[in-house]
Amino acid sequence: MKKTLFVILAIVLTASTGLFANNEKGNDKKTEQSETTPSTTILTGTVVDQITGESLTGVKVIIEETNQIVYTDFDGNFSFQSVKPGQYNLKVDYISYKANVLQEVKINGVANSIKIGLKTVNK
Repeated sequence: MKKTLFVILAIVLTASTGLFANNEKGNDKKTEQSETTPSTTILTGTVVDQITGESLTGVKVIIEETNQIVYTDFDGNFSFQSVKPGQYNLKVDYISYKANVLQEVKINGVANSIKIGLKTVNK
């Protein structure tokens, strides 16, 4: 009886050790995949009236190459959460203001911030 229990215990321990080793190998694969995944960064900014400096609410900001669109909040702030590093054109559009396209804005691997001024159509 003791011999049978010992054999069963040995089999269980051997099987569980093999399973544990397989889980560690699986974790290595996840690490390899995350290293090859392209990194992204955050682009934040503020849109203001170029003359008065007042923040503008509800301004549409577009990254033209990706067609990502966000709108400014009550304080004129906007944020793109997942942008690959590179150069992009940002189109900024708001009612009663001249549309503005910022050419070749450089986005690098760290958080990026930009301040954009818009002119009214009448001025």
